[in-house]
Amino acid sequence: MAHYFITGASAGIGAALVTQLLQAGHIVSAVARRAERLRDLGADFSDQYCALPADVSDTDAMHSAVESACSALGPIDVAILNAGIYTPQNALDIDPRDYQRHMDINYMGVVNALPGVIASMRAAGGGQIAITSSVAGWRGLPNAAAYGPTKAALISLAESITFDLAPRNIDVRVICPGFVETEATLVNDYEMPGIISSEKAATEILSGLKSNNFIIQFPRSFTRKISLLRWLPDRWFFRIVGKSTGHNLTPAKDGGDAK
Repeated sequence: MAHYFITGASAGIGAALVTQLLQAGHIVSAVARRAERLRDLGADFSDQYCALPADVSDTDAMHSAVESACSALGPIDVAILNAGIYTPQNALDIDPRDYQRHMDINYMGVVNALPGVIASMRAAGGGQIAITSSVAGWRGLPNAAAYGPTKAALISLAESITFDLAPRNIDVRVICPGFVETEATLVNDYEMPGIISSEKAATEILSGLKSNNFIIQFPRSFTRKISLLRWLPDRWFFRIVGKSTGHNLTPAKDGGDAK
């Protein structure tokens, strides 16, 4: 069975992935900050599970986590770099610290894992790396000014490293979910079209990893519609998204905020 290394594993999609993989008999190394929840997740699978409490934004901690995973369970076959946060933003009240935190966790959390994961896979002769991005990385969306750019950066990262890793038999994928029921989406106060459970998302990811698709996107009924936004002329994009999300782009006549 394969050795999976998963970050952001204590809740949401990460936890669902760990559970499904363990139940299928695979070996799993799981990384997250919440140590107790992480340990409980694999309590019934001690012989095939390694809990690794660590902060993905800490470069040294991630280096140690990868080393510990390999020492405990052998070379990493598949890495699913999944840790992330989402806090809605309003450009009228920007706090640069929020933006930095998104970048540290969502983007650098992936980068910090890559050196050790790639070294393990090169030594073993190959492997697979899946990076969790989002459809929010395809175009700028309301409330996503801190989150979306990190996800766009991850798509570019995955594309860029493919040129170096594919010749070394390391397969790179990028995961672009729509709305998924997680701790992150609980903060949204609007209807989320096509939202699916974390368990369904995990199933889609594991199925996608067996396909030939570079981008694993789901649910398809929703992502097909969102993908069209990438090709719209800018004025149509802003008009359609603004209208559908209640963001009026027309300035107020009195010079105040538009309603």
